[in-house]
Amino acid sequence: MSIQKEDLHLLIGLVNEKDTKLVYNLLRVVIEKETIVEADNAPLTEKEKKILKQAELDIENDDLIDWEVLNE
Repeated sequence: MSIQKEDLHLLIGLVNEKDTKLVYNLLRVVIEKETIVEADNAPLTEKEKKILKQAELDIENDDLIDWEVLNE
């Protein structure tokens, strides 16, 4: 499938103002393919462990935020 740059320009023009930073960051990742993200294998800090435990409790209690509702 061949996509013309004009089509990309059109799509970018349709991006909501609140999503421009997200789209910008996504495009930067595609353009900068050399970017390498290295894994952080360091042990979790106590603060990170507390956040993870709270997230697990939230999931268990179905105390979640609906992504679609959040972006309305």
